[in-house]
Amino acid sequence: MKQMEEMIHIGKKLEFDKLKAIPIISQLRHLEKRGEVSEIVFRGNLFGVKPKVMALYLFLFNDLLVITNRKSGDRYQVVDHAHRSLVEVQECSANSLGAGLGNSFVLTLLENHQGKQCDRLLKTSTESDRHRWMDALMSGKRNLPEDSSDDKIYERWDCPQMQCLIAYSAQQADELSLDPADIINITRKSPEGWYEGCKLSTGRRGWFPSANVQEITNEHVRRRNLRERYRLLQAAQHQTRDSEASKKADVPF
Repeated sequence: MKQMEEMIHIGKKLEFDKLKAIPIISQLRHLEKRGEVSEIVFRGNLFGVKPKVMALYLFLFNDLLVITNRKSGDRYQVVDHAHRSLVEVQECSANSLGAGLGNSFVLTLLENHQGKQCDRLLKTSTESDRHRWMDALMSGKRNLPEDSSDDKIYERWDCPQMQCLIAYSAQQADELSLDPADIINITRKSPEGWYEGCKLSTGRRGWFPSANVQEITNEHVRRRNLRERYRLLQAAQHQTRDSEASKKADVPF
C-alpha cells in the first residue's frame, strides 16, 4: 500500500506536455532512486565550443527511467523516458572533458520515447553520487543469465509477459492458479517446462506449466536484441581504439 501511495503521489507531479503520456501507476512498480543531476551540453559560438550545464531530475523505477526538468514548486516536466532494460552507463574520463567537468558519466538510452538511441553526458556534485547513480542504473544488469541452459532468472524490470490460454489449478502450495486471459510477469523459467511468475491482477506469485500460457509480444526479445547490438558496437569501438593506439606505439621516433 505504501508503494502504491508513493506511485500515485509521483504520478500527480509528472507533466508530459508534448510527450505522449505513459502510465506511471502500477501495482508492480516502485521507486528505487530519485534526485537531481546535471547534463552537460556542448554548444559552439564565435569563441569556440563551450559546455552548458543544465539541471535534470531523474526518477528511477524498478522497470522504468524517467528524465525530467524540475519546474516551480514540486512539479516535474518529463523530457524523456526509457524501459529499464534499455538503459546503459559508461565511465567518463575527467581528463577528456576538461577542468570542472569531473564526476561525469554517459547515460545511453538504447530506445527513448521517440524510439531512438540517445546519449546524455551527466554530472553529479560528488564522486560518491556518481558511483551511486551508476550502480543504481546498472543494478542487476551485469550478470543476467539470459542464455544459461539452466534456470533463466529475470529481473522484474526485464521479464517476459505471458497470457494464460488454458486454466490451471494449483496442486502445491508454491504453485499459481490461472484463469484464461490472466496476465503474468515471468521471473523464472525452468528447463523442465515450468514458469514462476506474478499475476498482475492479484500480485500472487507461484509456479505453473509453460504449456498453459503464451508470450503476449516479443518486446522482451526486441529489447534484448537492442542491448546486444549496443554491446557489439561498443566492443567494436574499443577494438578500433586499441588497434589505433597499437599502431601509434609502433611508429618509430
